[in-house]
Amino acid sequence: MAEENAANLLARREFDRAIPLLESDLAKYPANPRIRLQLADALAGAGRVEEALDQYERTAAFYDDNELIVQSISVRKKAEKLRASSKPPEPPAEVRPMPDSPLFERLSTEERQAVATEMVHCEYAEGDIVITEGEKGSSLYVVASGEVKVYTKGPKGESILLATLGEGEFFGEVSVLTGRPRTATITAARPSELLRLDKERLDELVGRFPHVRTVLEEFYERRASRTVEAMIEQMKKGDR
Repeated sequence: MAEENAANLLARREFDRAIPLLESDLAKYPANPRIRLQLADALAGAGRVEEALDQYERTAAFYDDNELIVQSISVRKKAEKLRASSKPPEPPAEVRPMPDSPLFERLSTEERQAVATEMVHCEYAEGDIVITEGEKGSSLYVVASGEVKVYTKGPKGESILLATLGEGEFFGEVSVLTGRPRTATITAARPSELLRLDKERLDELVGRFPHVRTVLEEFYERRASRTVEAMIEQMKKGDR
């Protein structure tokens, strides 16, 4: 299929060959944001910066209209990276706050925009480790696309799969809030894009917007019985 071939060409970084296939697919399915995003990535890889930025903005606008803030932020972070690497640089596009993740639902418009500005866009290949159990935690993450798997060590040192987290879900807030080491290892189940908020930036945000920390703490407390943290504790207690 043409779409599969385009994906394969993108994976091999053969951007010039992928572009006409993706343009053909987009002509057939103009409302498909995934195809448009692939085309933007291909145009960026081929050095066609202005065209890529246009497609990124069109994709982000689609996500805005469908109230998908995580995906919108992720796409605009890609565009910011591309702008930063091109000349002359352009100011980053405004992020419109639309709640599609529980992390954003309780924040005000100003708070959401501030959080979005401080987030860093990260890409992970299938199997890449995002965080490692036992290590000190300094960031929380939101899944923009793809999915991640959550593992912990069993009593005999074996890896136990606890959960799979998809788009809009977030993790890592326990270590950021409490200072405790990571309680699980999280890996990319497939190629994934995450939005990372580092503790240093979070602390600076909290200085300006104390309600941001309040929201995170409320989530931590309210979700305690069903978070990955709770599953880990229950499993380890059951194995004793």
